[in-house]
Amino acid sequence: MNKMSLVVYLARAGVGSRRACDELVRDNRVTVGGEIVTFPRQETGPDDEVAVDGEIVVPKQLRYVLVNKPRGVASTRSDPHADRVIVDMVPEGRTLFPVGRLDLDTTGLIVLTNDGVLANRLMHPRYGVQKSYVARVRGKVSKRVLAALREGVELEDGLTSPAEVRLQKQSAKTAVLELTIREGRKRQIKRMLASVGLSVEELHRRRFGPLGDKGLQVGASRELSGDEVDALRRAGEGVRSSLDQEVEGEPMNLAGDPPAGPQAAAGDTLGERGGL
Repeated sequence: MNKMSLVVYLARAGVGSRRACDELVRDNRVTVGGEIVTFPRQETGPDDEVAVDGEIVVPKQLRYVLVNKPRGVASTRSDPHADRVIVDMVPEGRTLFPVGRLDLDTTGLIVLTNDGVLANRLMHPRYGVQKSYVARVRGKVSKRVLAALREGVELEDGLTSPAEVRLQKQSAKTAVLELTIREGRKRQIKRMLASVGLSVEELHRRRFGPLGDKGLQVGASRELSGDEVDALRRAGEGVRSSLDQEVEGEPMNLAGDPPAGPQAAAGDTLGERGGL
């Protein structure tokens, strides 16, 4: 391992985002070789003993992979009832763990990582990490239904937090909705829509915190960049992410829609802690 700044060292050890690690150093909570360090950019190497609040931390080879899960793939490390599991979709994926779950028939974004600290932060409801979905539902979507979802609906496990909801399309028999929530209850989107009389035909998670599915076809995966990982860490710490700065691409086609044009992507079809 080459030398790196102290905040990078701490971030790679899974302590937190670089910003959070910077604050730890400035709060005199980090020692190198038993001595308190107050300069976050101090060079640190493999032979240095680094501790936070007296506990030694060591960088490890952390991986972060974004997967656009297809239908029929279980978002777990093993499932005897599924033909495929998501960790088999990436090279050496058996060393990784999925952050949250999606149902077998739901497609969309899941992060795979071996960074347990970050995974727990992203899944814990109190951090309020945003997740956005596109759903095709059967039936008419009234203003009353939209208002109810935006206010929060009563489920068997309690009242949901208000959701951001936008009606994208309404046809004679079906509608397309985009919903953004900050919770991660089991099958939450499907249960929310069922509570207002809407049956889900297709469901796709298009955003997970600061990450979007633009350019990542259903069934594809990619390693996250350092900046994306740091944005995830900030999201997991409840800090406002770079979501507002990202320019959205064109709305994706659903499986039941005709292609939008000759260059429409063939793979653009609908595809938590409990699964959705």
